[in-house]
Amino acid sequence: MSEEPRTSRTPTSGLPALPLPRRIAPWARPVEIIERATQDELLQIRNDLMTVYREVEGEGPELFPLRYARATPRRPRRVRGADGSPPPESLSPEVPVLILPDGPARASVLPYDVLRRSLAARGVDVLMMEHRGVGFSRLDAVGEDLPARAITLREVVRDVLAVLDHAGVERAAFVGTGYGAQLAQILAILHPERVHSLVLDSPRSAATDELVAQRRLRELYWDGGGATTSSTAAVLRRLAAEGKVEASRAGPVVLAVHEHGGPAAVRDLVDLLAVGRGSLTWSSVRKVLNRAWLESTPFVVEHDLVARLVHTELGYGAYADGGPLDPLLLTGEERRAVPPFAREPIDLHALAPAITAPTLVISGSQDLVSPTRVAREVAGRIPGAQLLEIRGAGHSMLDTRSRILQIAARWSACGVAHRLPEHAAELAALPVSATDRALSRGLQIALAAERHSPWRLRLESARAERERHLLERAQATSRGQRGRRTGTVREDPV
Repeated sequence: MSEEPRTSRTPTSGLPALPLPRRIAPWARPVEIIERATQDELLQIRNDLMTVYREVEGEGPELFPLRYARATPRRPRRVRGADGSPPPESLSPEVPVLILPDGPARASVLPYDVLRRSLAARGVDVLMMEHRGVGFSRLDAVGEDLPARAITLREVVRDVLAVLDHAGVERAAFVGTGYGAQLAQILAILHPERVHSLVLDSPRSAATDELVAQRRLRELYWDGGGATTSSTAAVLRRLAAEGKVEASRAGPVVLAVHEHGGPAAVRDLVDLLAVGRGSLTWSSVRKVLNRAWLESTPFVVEHDLVARLVHTELGYGAYADGGPLDPLLLTGEERRAVPPFAREPIDLHALAPAITAPTLVISGSQDLVSPTRVAREVAGRIPGAQLLEIRGAGHSMLDTRSRILQIAARWSACGVAHRLPEHAAELAALPVSATDRALSRGLQIALAAERHSPWRLRLESARAERERHLLERAQATSRGQRGRRTGTVREDPV
């Protein structure tokens, strides 16, 4: 049930006012997989949504409904530790948990409903804010889209503080993934009195982090610097030299296959391409990555209004170079429609040593979106920060290893997250999230089908035979028409 809305005018220091562009990115409107017209019905049936009215821009008079979800513990129960042993006696949440997902185009309310309920069952008070310009916080008070110029990092920070004020939360344990981790660090620097502790999952702190990811992908799958990827890289370079793979556009495909299948899946796919198979899986992954609906699903991912923030302030895709296996290729193409990136509004590399909140940094050993090197550097800049590396995990524990993140969130709220690195092996053994397991399984099935099933060869043979037949017909028709008199031409009934 929604609480009585009220306006919040929380000042934010430290973030300079940025010039606002006159034009917004011409992205396509979101595909209505979940129709926008159903928003009122969704609001009526959900009893966990709260509304706080915020200024659209600065201190202006126009307001819009900023919404956030809250799941409060109903029947607290004793939860065992990561290794199955009973937790310490003092292991009870001291503060609520505020979770900031990766984004800023990612919605919070619908995609993570199960996560909030699971944490609430563990005795945790959980809040998740729907970012302005996305999902339930996309429209202004009269039902129109928020102006893109109003979606800035400065306003997002003020939104988070407004949510805490409206919820009556003085201090919270901040759990952020990717961009959410970047936002959590900013809040810990500018408003340390509101931050009890930090969990930074697959963290991002600057646009230059993408350079580290770009170099790491090329090191593994183009230069062959990894022990398990050297042969894969050699075959991939040969395929590129033979023209069977377009090296400049292969980066996003290799990255996606690696994230959901690991080095073994990339090796299997490249080996199939080398023997004339695998092209169906390769092209399917590429087409999925190029589909606009991945970035425009209402209440799930909505990129259009936040494009300026993503590329102009945060610098996503700023270092795309179009070279071999560039993972930033697609992001770099998207940023052409918005003003160029200059620098971040706040330099986290310089200011991170000022963070005083207890911090746990989590990284997957196979993460190529935010590699472990980035996580180590983040942990090294924050005094007293602990690094938890999960062997075999990829990017975003929030999306791929939800149980690990839930344990980290609860232990952080209890003030004992610094003890989790001792249980790294037990945490790594926890099962992956259902969605990631389904994607990995689908990739395995696709590779197995192309490896073992003869239907692919029959399909290619039939296609080649049909093309040969059409070519012969075209040549025969051309020869027959050379000496034919002008008149009625009858079509071949076959």
